[in-house]
Amino acid sequence: MRILLMVYGVYAAAAALLLLHVGGVVAVAGTCGTVAAACCFWTGRRTTIAVHAAMIPAQFVFSIPSDVPLVGLALSAAIVVAARPAFPRLRPRIRKLVVTAHVGLSVGWLGLATAMTVLAATALVTSDASLRPPVYRMMHVFDLVVVVPSVVLALLTGVVLALCTPWGLVRHWWVLTKFVLSLAIPAVAGFQHLWISALIERAAEAPGELGVRLLVCFVAYDVTLWTATALSVFKPGGRTPWAR
Repeated sequence: MRILLMVYGVYAAAAALLLLHVGGVVAVAGTCGTVAAACCFWTGRRTTIAVHAAMIPAQFVFSIPSDVPLVGLALSAAIVVAARPAFPRLRPRIRKLVVTAHVGLSVGWLGLATAMTVLAATALVTSDASLRPPVYRMMHVFDLVVVVPSVVLALLTGVVLALCTPWGLVRHWWVLTKFVLSLAIPAVAGFQHLWISALIERAAEAPGELGVRLLVCFVAYDVTLWTATALSVFKPGGRTPWAR
């Protein structure tokens, strides 16, 4: 884990320079958060796990103005997994509240992904050129106002449930696989956000290859989220080599 923390420290220094150059409130917040997380090199194991677990969804938000934080997201996830975290168990009532929030947010995430797939398909195949700009603008608004908060909160509640219940984050293959799948979507979302912005700028022009790429991206999201749902229900795979 120390090697990963050193790599994160190098990344944090480079990311701070790049994000400050981008400018904006989100970029500045991302810089501060990334540098703060890098300071975990000198803290205890539990603090390191808590900070980097919180940075996983946070760096997804920081990636809105730049894709640089997606590298940090992957590193934070690797650090949390390498630390083999174990936290105090949630009280039954609190656990039920967190489970309710996680299930509701996850279902909402799946519904939003399906809706975005329908919108992407509509804009791609419609013969009404005047329909495309408002559809892509609607996708842009959904992406920033609804999808991003839903993804962040779904990831956050999922990590809390994994760390604070007997399932653990790395003890069972279905939990670890679901965690990796959940991170795969934010890792691609930065590119998808840029594609939507580019399609808005094209106005009524045909979406072409970029429109096809966007549709394929959302179909992949749907498949990934349905796979994560199936993993939650069937819980296959048994225990990992890191189970205690």
